[in-house]
Amino acid sequence: MAITLLVVCATVAYVRSVHKITRRTYRAYIALDGKGPELLGLSGPPSDWVVLYRTGRRGVICWDGFHSQELHDRLTPKNGQPVTVEYDTFTNFGTVGYTVHSVDSIVLPEDVAVSAGVAREGSGSAGQNDCW
Repeated sequence: MAITLLVVCATVAYVRSVHKITRRTYRAYIALDGKGPELLGLSGPPSDWVVLYRTGRRGVICWDGFHSQELHDRLTPKNGQPVTVEYDTFTNFGTVGYTVHSVDSIVLPEDVAVSAGVAREGSGSAGQNDCW
C-alpha cells in the first residue's frame, strides 16, 4: 500500500513538473536593422532580422531574434513600437522553455530561424528564467 501511494505521488509530481504548456502574452518592442538597446549588441545583424525585446524580472532585457524577410516587411511600419507577442511556455523540472507563437497577431511558421538571449546592465547574473 505504501509503495503504491509513493508511486502515485511520484507520478503526480512528475506530471506537474514536466512540459506543462501555457500561452503567455507580453508587450515587446520591435527593433529592425540592428537598431535597439545598445546593451543587446545588435550591431551588424542581417538586414532582414527582427528583434523583439522587453523587460523581465530583476531589470533584465529579454530578446528574441527572427531571420525572416516576410516578418521584417510586415513589421517595418511598427519599428520601435510595442506589439503584442504570444509565447507558448513550458516547464521542465523548474526550467522554463518557450516558443514564440505570434507577433502582432502574425502566427509564426515553425521553420523561422530564431535566436534568443537575456541581457543585463551592470553587475549581477541574468538568466532565462528572469524572463518569465
